[in-house]
Order: sequence, then structure tokens, then C-alpha cells
Amino acid sequence: MPYEGEHLIIGQLGHFFALLAFAASFVATLAFYKSSVAVDPAEAASWKKMGRTAYIIDTIAVISIFVTLYLIIYSHYFEYKYAHQHSKRSLDVQYLLSCFWEGQEGSFMLWSFWNSIIGLVLIRTARQWETPVMTMVSLVQLFLATFLVGIYFFDVKLGTSPFVLMRNEFPDAEIFKDPQYLIKYLRDGNGLNILLQNYWMVIHPPIVFLGFASSVVPFSFAVAGLWKNDHKGWIGPALPWSLFCGGVLGLGVMMGAAWAYESLTFGGYWAWDPVENASMVPWLTLVAGIHTMLIYRSTGFSIKATYLFIPISFILVIYSTFLTRTGVLGDTSVHSFTGEGNSLYWHLLAMILTFATIPVVLYFRRRKSIPVIHKEESMHSREFWMFVGSLLFFVAALYIIVLTSLPFINKLFGTQWAIGENVEYVYNRVMIMVAFVIGFLSGFTQYLKYKETSRKYFLSKIGIPAVVAIVISAIISIAGGISYNRYGMGFLLAIHLCLWASVFSAITNGTYIFSVLKGKMKAAGASIAHVGFGLMLAGILISSSKKDLLSINRTGIAMPGLKDAKGRDENPLENLTLIHQVPTPMGKYIVTYEGDSTENKNNRVYFKIRFREEDEATGKLKKEFLVQPNAFLVKSGEGTQLSSNPGSKHYINHDVFVYITSWLNPDNIADTATFRSRPVVPGDTMFYSNGFAVVNRIISANRHDNKDLPVVDSAWLSEVTVYSKDGRSFQAQPAFFIKDDMPTMKTDTVISQSIILNLTKKNSGVVELGIKESDAVMRYITLKAYQFPMINLLWLGTIIMVIGFMTSMVYRLNRARIG
Repeated sequence: MPYEGEHLIIGQLGHFFALLAFAASFVATLAFYKSSVAVDPAEAASWKKMGRTAYIIDTIAVISIFVTLYLIIYSHYFEYKYAHQHSKRSLDVQYLLSCFWEGQEGSFMLWSFWNSIIGLVLIRTARQWETPVMTMVSLVQLFLATFLVGIYFFDVKLGTSPFVLMRNEFPDAEIFKDPQYLIKYLRDGNGLNILLQNYWMVIHPPIVFLGFASSVVPFSFAVAGLWKNDHKGWIGPALPWSLFCGGVLGLGVMMGAAWAYESLTFGGYWAWDPVENASMVPWLTLVAGIHTMLIYRSTGFSIKATYLFIPISFILVIYSTFLTRTGVLGDTSVHSFTGEGNSLYWHLLAMILTFATIPVVLYFRRRKSIPVIHKEESMHSREFWMFVGSLLFFVAALYIIVLTSLPFINKLFGTQWAIGENVEYVYNRVMIMVAFVIGFLSGFTQYLKYKETSRKYFLSKIGIPAVVAIVISAIISIAGGISYNRYGMGFLLAIHLCLWASVFSAITNGTYIFSVLKGKMKAAGASIAHVGFGLMLAGILISSSKKDLLSINRTGIAMPGLKDAKGRDENPLENLTLIHQVPTPMGKYIVTYEGDSTENKNNRVYFKIRFREEDEATGKLKKEFLVQPNAFLVKSGEGTQLSSNPGSKHYINHDVFVYITSWLNPDNIADTATFRSRPVVPGDTMFYSNGFAVVNRIISANRHDNKDLPVVDSAWLSEVTVYSKDGRSFQAQPAFFIKDDMPTMKTDTVISQSIILNLTKKNSGVVELGIKESDAVMRYITLKAYQFPMINLLWLGTIIMVIGFMTSMVYRLNRARIG
């Protein structure tokens, strides 16, 4: 049956390029391997030439897949399943890239893209290590290609093609019996996950996947070192790549934290979510491996630890992909994939086993030739404490990954282990002590020399910075009023110790740059990274322990059924309801909900909330700013729900962070309530569900007796006081007029009580007061607001730490060229 409007050629090209990438990566892997094991130089050169050619073809194919799929998404070709599932016509152009890597296939393609680029760089720079290293890189590329081919080998499907047509995927659907299905039924797609409609999701995934992809390089060098039985030669070329990977992956992880801070509503940037953990763990083990590489290069110690830390970093990258993309985590993560069934499960498991087996087998084959120094390191040496720090990084990674893997472990062994309800504390109680020790070690270790350091030299260099750190941290602790006691005095003490360690690390490493390195910034990469780490740690501690809840509810208006980003119940006493255009006290601020506007194409509402801070003594304005959170309107079986994106106001020393937890717009509500009326005279009382109303006065007048009534013939005016259950009182003045025998009512509304009052005059002369309780009376929002002090230390520290990694990488590359 011919179908109208389909664009088949572009999909066929994409599928061809996917098959070409698979074939070329297979040839490249085989050719580089044959070149590595060839004895004859001419044969080795021939195989290497073939491997290079095949790898270049593979790279061209991968880039072509990338471009082809993007064109399908950009052109809104909804006959393709991938475009229909992940994009929509109304999406802004900048989010079309996010559509690309929202799905499984796009993510693997992004990984393959970076892997192919890295391989080209290695072909030019790896020199004598090219063929064994490129064997591993090409093998990774081959595995990544298998995720995209979507073909069957006998009864086993290999991967999922992003170029599959909707009608081929769902052949029994009724709509595909119509040749005009595309015009009639698939005019638009499902759209992008609303959580991903954020600018961080345009740049965060490429950076993270560059970090993931680059982790294959130190892995491949370590495998090559074992393969060629050269345990020292590989360290030099692998170290700059390890530093590059550490910087990029660390930056990517913290970009994810920034996205969570700006897009999720758990009130922070890190919640020990399994996806967050899975991306951080490879970074921890890689940093451990970088330090043991430095130890081995300078002293000959720690090569065995290096052969553990470096390979396991890449294996953990694959394992983190397995955890987050196969669905084994279930609903324990707010942003993990639901998985693609058993096919992806076994596919990724095969990849893990393959890349875990290779270094393990090679290690046991070469274990007798691996150099070991039997002499113990001196406790007064740099390498001793660097190794202690590396081991602590590894233990922390092990602790995190085991707890993160509990859902998978339970499925595997039928157990029912669980962390408990307070997930954050389970991690924080251990990690805060790890951070204290790491901060302390990073502060003094650089002042030690390799092999041995005299006590006099060490104390002369470290003494003053240590005292300065004690003074500054004490000032922060006391003047800053850090008194976080949610988990008792022991945890509070750990916070203060960790704060001192963070300040100690930043100050001592900053001092080291000028007192020891004499300001030579090119050689100061490690110290710069440590300064950044210290500032990050201080930012985390201060912003978390001093996080101030601003939206304490003292209005008496409590909204039930509020939920946070993780589906947990919100405390109504921590959520403040703001009535439209009614200034409301919130801590030191007067806050006004000024209005909202709806972006119809994306069903998003933007809210305007004005904050004013006035001097308590003079009443003069000290500060005024506007915060504009937004929320998507998501239709579900329970009606329209809000999916909030926080808004924030950034200052140098703090952020004000706001997100909407409920919204009522009376324009969208049909008013079905009616007035309940009864005759009244002054002094009478009428009750409503939240209080009662007292009639103070009723005044009648007509224009013959009262010259102040030129517009109407007769008027009945009232003064009513409304008393709510919480003790507040409100004034209302409903009235009734007659003009030319036509009656008119002037209603009065008490917005905060959601009631409307009216007054009527019956023909019998009786005056009746009516009360109507209605949800359509009041436009309001309910919000949650925090103040994060010194959070910019976290972001500044991240930038400085990444600069340190890159500075060290450039320094190592320059030394290698000179050497």
C-alpha cells in the first residue's frame, strides 16, 4: 500500500549508515588487533593502515547517523517512531537537540559520536601505543554500533534502530490501514519530557557523555600496558587523558546538579538520586586512579592499585548506563529510563562482562612481571598520604554504588534490602566524614615531598596556613550561626570539622602556589584543583546546613494534597499561599503574587512574584526583586496537574529559590456555588464553613430624602464584619440599589475566605444577607521558598576545580613534548 507524505529515503540512509558504522568498527577492531599481534613490521603497518581507514569510515558513518536523525527530528517526520516519541512541533528549536538524546538510541549515538572523535585524536597522538589502544577504542565503538543497528541474528534482535517507522513498529494499529494516516492522525508528536525542557539539558548530556567516552582512553592504555607488558610506558600518555576525563566528567556531573537545582523541586542540587550517584562513582574511582598514577610515576609504588582504579572507572561507566537504562532501578530515580526490555539488559550486561574480563585476564597473565616495591612507604612522604586519599575515594565509590545497586541486587538474589526512608542521611553520615578526611589530606599532602620529608620543613610551610584556616572556619561557624541539629550533635560536629577541612584545603593549596611554586600557575594544576575542591565543599556545607525555609505558613490558609518532585507529601506549614495582588509577609520579605501568563503552545504558566524587603525601623525599601518560576500544565486521569520549574534570584552571597506547589485561576473554573440567604437586622450573625459574619449596620435611603443619591432611586447599604476561625476579621460592605424599578446588587468579596456577600431587599420590606462559598472567588498560588547562603561557592569551586584539571593536563602534555 502506498502511503502519502512519508519521507523514506532519509530513514533508509540513516539505517545504511548504522550498518556501515557496525561493519567499519568491526573491521577496525580486527585490523588494529592484528596489527598489535603481528611480528612482521610490514604486516603490522598494513593492518594498521586498514584499521585507520576503517575507523575513519566508521567516524563518517556515525556523524552521518547523527545528522540524519537530527534532520528527521528537526523536520518533524513523525512517521518515524523516534521523532514521534520525543519531539513536537511546538518545541523551541533549542530543545530539539534535547529530543535527540532523550531516548536510548540517541544517547548511545552521542556516546558513539564522542568515542569516534576521541579515536581520531588517538590515531594522531598515541604513537607506539596506537594499535593496542585503538583495538580497545574500536571494540567500544563496535559495541555502541550494535545498539543502533536494529537487526536480527537468528531470533536475537541486536539493538534498536532510531529509523524504524511507526507503521512497522505497530503494524496492527487501525490507523495504518489508511494510506493518509500521516496527514490525518500523526500530525504531531508526543513531545519532549517536560523536565528536559531546560537549557541545562541542551549542554549537560554532551558534556557528561564526553566524560563517559573519554574514560575509555586511560582504560585502553592500562589494558595496553598489561597486554604489552610495559607497566610504566603507558602512564605518561594516559595521564593527560585521565586528567581531561576527570575535569570533563566532574563538570558534567555538576552541570547535572545545576539542572536539578533549576528544574526539580526537592529544594537543592543533590538528593543522592541513583542517576546522580551512578554518574559520580566513575569520577571518584578515576580521581583515585589519577593519584596512584602520579605515585607510580614518581616512586614506583601503587601500580597494582592503578590497574584496579583505572579499568574499573570505565567499567563503572558501563555499569551506570546499565543501572539507569535497563529499568532495574524501577521507580527509585526521578529521571532514570524505564528500559527496553530483556534485550538491552543482556546487551549491556555482555558489554560489562567483556570489558571487565579483558583487564582481569591480562592482569593475571602478567601478575608476576608487574613491578612491586616491598619497602613500605614512609608516613612522612607524599605518596603515603596520596594513596590513603585514593583508597578513601575508592571506598566512598564502593559504598555509594552498593547502596545505589540495592534494587538490582534485590531482583538478582530475591532479597529485600532497603536504605530506609531517610536516604539523604544514610549517604551523608558517611560522606561527610569522607569529605573531612579528603579535605584534610588535600590540604597538607602537597607540602610533603616524595619518599621523605623533614618535620622541620613540613611544619614551617604548613603552620601559618593551618592557623589561618582554623580562625576563618571558626568565624564562619560562629558568626554564620551554623547550628544544624536535625541529626544530633554528632552530625553537627562533623559539619564543623568538615567546614574547617574545606577552608584548610583552599587556603593551604592557595598558599602552596605562591610559597612553594613561586606563582608558576602552569605547574599549579593540582593545587588549583584542590582549591576548587575546598571551595566546593565549603559551598555544599554552608548552603545545605544554613538552607533557610522562607515560606513558613502563618496565614492560616493550608492547602492539602501538595506533592514534591519525588511524589512525597509536602508539609502545608512549609508552603505559603499568596492571594493575587495581596502583599503577604514571608520572613523578612513582603511577597506579592502579581500575576501569571500562559504559553499556550507548550502549556506552560509563568508566574510573577515580587519580593520587597523593608527596614524594620524606618520602613524604607532595602531590596526589591522579581522571581519568575514557571510550571507545565500536565493532563492526567486526576485532572490537570502542575509540574513546576523553580525560579531563583541570584546574589553573590545567597540565592532565593522559589517553586509553585499549587495554583488556582478562577478564570478556568466554572462557578457552580449558590448564595445562601436569610433575613437580617443589625446584630444578626450568619455562619459559613470557616467562620461567621456579623451585621453591624443596615442603612436605607432614597433620592427624595437624600440628595447624595443622584444616580439611583433607592439604596440599602450594609456594614458586615467577617470573623474567621483563626481569629482574623475582615470588613465587607454589600449593598442593594433600585434604579428605574430595576434592582442591582453590589457584592463584596472576602478573598482570603473564598466567600462572596450580597444584600437584597424583598418586596415585603425584609433585607436579606447572602453568603456564597466558592473556589472561583480567589486567584492564588501556593509556593515553597528557600534561601541558599553562599551557594555560589559551590559553582565557583566547580569551575576552579575543572580549571585545575585542565591546567594539569596541559602541563603534562607540554612536559611530554619536551621530554
